[in-house]
Amino acid sequence: MKLKSLVALITAGIVTFTGICADAAEITKQTSHRLAELSRETNVDIHLLRHAVSHATYQPKIIEMITKPWESKPWYKYRTIFLTDKRINEGAAFLKRNLKELERAEQVFGVEKEIIVAILGVETTYGQNMGSWKIVDALYTLGFHYPKRAQYFSKEFANYVKLASNQEWDVDGRSGSYAGAMGMAQFMPSSYLSYAVDFNRDGKKDLFYSPSDAIGSIANYFKNSKWVFGKPVAFEAEITKRSAVASLLGGKPIPNVTVGELKRRGVEIYAPRGAVKDQDKVKLLELDGDDGKIYYVVYPNFVSITRYNTSPLYAMAVYQLSQEIRRKAGYRIDEPGFRPGHHRNDMHDNPVHHDNSHGHGVPPKPQHNGKTEHTPAPKPQHNSRPHAPAPKPQHGRAS
Repeated sequence: MKLKSLVALITAGIVTFTGICADAAEITKQTSHRLAELSRETNVDIHLLRHAVSHATYQPKIIEMITKPWESKPWYKYRTIFLTDKRINEGAAFLKRNLKELERAEQVFGVEKEIIVAILGVETTYGQNMGSWKIVDALYTLGFHYPKRAQYFSKEFANYVKLASNQEWDVDGRSGSYAGAMGMAQFMPSSYLSYAVDFNRDGKKDLFYSPSDAIGSIANYFKNSKWVFGKPVAFEAEITKRSAVASLLGGKPIPNVTVGELKRRGVEIYAPRGAVKDQDKVKLLELDGDDGKIYYVVYPNFVSITRYNTSPLYAMAVYQLSQEIRRKAGYRIDEPGFRPGHHRNDMHDNPVHHDNSHGHGVPPKPQHNGKTEHTPAPKPQHNSRPHAPAPKPQHGRAS
């Protein structure tokens, strides 16, 4: 039964919760109080919220999963999850298949096509793995049984009920990640409500089955996260003495120092000629490499990626995947002549394992032999295999 029809019957007194849900979950006094608050905060009918709770099931496995996020891994292990030949090859194929829509998104929203594709690659492997948890179960579990972030997830629960009503979905009919993110782009409900767009102009905002809508919605999200087309994201760096820069390390990856100051402290930046200026405001980022610490300088566009997921590891994986996809699809990459510990010719032999894609400039027009034919991506298969998107999605701007 659709939510809008249901609430009309409830309001009319034709249907009661006792009658519609023999196995309805118990709504405690505390839960009832929070639902009343959420109804006022989100302007969602209290009957719809109670109906959604009655159709939700507490999933203890979700609590276990959210306490062990992938971002707790060291960088050298984390990156191998996403920078694989398979993900790069499929990303390049997705880019070529959807080139027309990606170029339109570049023009409309000012977000590079490879960044959009990399988000889809990291989140759901281009729509192949969108999650097998019922969204209503995930958000109920985290919103009412996970005190650490109950405020955030209970509000997302209410936003999901609003979204389901708007889209005329059955409240228990959609699946997503264990954190309640959904669709090819893994938007949280608040982000779906705020940033999803009908990019293919078919009258629906469909992030589950429309690659076009997913592309436009991700680009819209990045535009609202202050992404600037053609500006740098990250460059690898080498330090002379860690103690000289120790005070600049740690904390959120928000630019807090100029390139000129870093140079004075003995930092060398590996970037294409002319790509870095002394007045650029950057953040020095320290990550765990295979053989010790490695360093990057990251720019405001890197911060924009962390609006999607707050982990610097996530943002770096997205960026590096984007560059590998761009190269694989036949586009030029502006890169430094070398980087620490590598010769230039070594890096082209195995770009995935040598982690060489750090240069970023205004993307030139690709050289194609003929017109690229645009065909939609195949309809994704839900629950085809265990879902492994990047965890703890932050698309609702949660702190």
